[in-house]
Parts: sequence; C-alpha cells; structure tokens
Amino acid sequence: MNGWMRCNRWLFGLLVAAGTIAHAGRGNAQILMRPPIPDAEVLQTQSFQLAGDAIRLAQFGQIDEAFRRVELAAQITPNSAEVLVVLGTLHLQQEEYAKAISTLNRARTITPDDPDILIALGSAHVRQGSYFAALDALERGLEQQPDNMQALFDLGNAHLLLENYDKARDTYERALDVDAEFWPAINNIGLVDYQTGRIDDAIARWRQSIELDERAAEPKLALATALYIQGNTEEALNLGASAMQLDATYGEVETLRDNLWGDRLITDVQILLSTDEVSNALNQARAESASTDLDANF
Repeated sequence: MNGWMRCNRWLFGLLVAAGTIAHAGRGNAQILMRPPIPDAEVLQTQSFQLAGDAIRLAQFGQIDEAFRRVELAAQITPNSAEVLVVLGTLHLQQEEYAKAISTLNRARTITPDDPDILIALGSAHVRQGSYFAALDALERGLEQQPDNMQALFDLGNAHLLLENYDKARDTYERALDVDAEFWPAINNIGLVDYQTGRIDDAIARWRQSIELDERAAEPKLALATALYIQGNTEEALNLGASAMQLDATYGEVETLRDNLWGDRLITDVQILLSTDEVSNALNQARAESASTDLDANF
C-alpha cells in the first residue's frame, strides 16, 4: 500500500472516529471509537515533502510560503535533523541569525557530527559575530568535507575578522585549490594584503577578480582605491565611477564593513569617494535607483 493511500485511510479513520464520538454523545453510547495512531512513516514522508517544497519555494523567492511549509514539517517531525537544517538555513538566508543558530543547535543535538549542520552553524556564527564558535563548527565540518567551498570561505572570513591574517590567506588559498575561479576568495586575499601593507599584491588580486567577473563592484572599488592612493588617478577615477554605477551600496561604509573591508582600506576609499568624478557617479546611481523604486510602486 503506498503512502498516500495509508494517509487517506488514516484521515478517513479520524473522520469516522469524530463522527462516531459526536453520535455517541447524543445517544449516550457506552463504546467510543478511538482515532488510530498516525503512521510514523507517512508523517515522515509528508514532512520531507513539505521541506522539499520549502526549498523550491525559497529558490523562487517565495520566502513566507517556504517558512510556512517547513515550520509545518518541523511540527510534524520535531526530531528530524533534516527538516531543522532546512528551517535553520532559511533563517540564515533571511539574516535571522539568532533563530538560525537556535534551530541548527537543535539539529546538532540529534546528529552531532553531521557536516552539513556544522557548516551551516559555522556560517551563522560568522554572520552573528561569534567568530570562535564559527571556527570550531567550520573546522569540524571541514574534517569531513575538506573541499566544501562555502565552509572554506566562511572559515577564511572568520580568521580575517579575528585578524589572523596568515590563516585567512591560507584558507582562501585552500578554497582556490577547489575552484581557481572563485573570485570572492581572490578578492578577500586582496583585503588581507592591503590591510597588512602589501598593496601591490592586493592590486594584483583585485585585477584578477575583475578579469573573472567584470560586473563585480567590490574589486573595482578596492582596486580604484589602491590605485588612487598610489597616484594612478585617471584609472582610479574611471574604476571608482564604474563601481558606483554597478552597485551604489558600496558607497556606504556599512556595506564595506559588512564585506570585511579593514580600517586602512575604508579610510582610503573615503578619499576616493570624495572626488567629483566618483561622487557624481554615486549620486547619479542613487537617483536612478530611487527612480526605479518609485516606478515600481506605481
């Protein structure tokens, strides 16, 4: 008998039981039918289907519906580590870090050594700012999945934020051993190099990042900053203006800090951002963005 037939029989049994109880109450019957205990296998199947639906909905941006599905799945099978990982990952994607960590820790109590749980938990700790907890979870996860790109990148970020610059560079290099064209790792090696005074090395890394993705605003702005400080004004201004046109949020210090820019680079980029060329490009990009948002509301 397949799962759906079992489920329908169970639901039918509940309806019959409910109807019998109601009738018995009216007729003072002495025997009451009890609803059957739900089939555990059916419940698990339903729960996993709901979790799978949640993943697909999240991929299409239907976040509220995704949460409804996976939260229902977690109610059906509260001790399913797989479902809790999906729920925790959704919280992580929505930047609800405390909820993500709480949910993933629940999953970890069920399967303590699962690398997917450890890596997701490490990512959440990095974003929350609990860097030592992140190191522990990520390193444990990488013992089982040494080529996990996300784990390597997050581990490098945790070391960078703790100013463990040599370890950060080594970890990013490990990520590049897995994928030599993963430009975010190349970009962040540039951040390490600039913060430690190796400006020429940082410039080389950012040029390499731009070659891999010409639409990436961050390495363009970082490279523009380094070139401007070195006196290469014309190229710096062109790159800086281009970066602002690509993504105006990089004109905000908060965005730069969120992307792990160090104090030295942030201090220097503000000099570049104050120039007429880059400032005008930033203001124009902001105006165009505001106009687009306004049109979208009508």
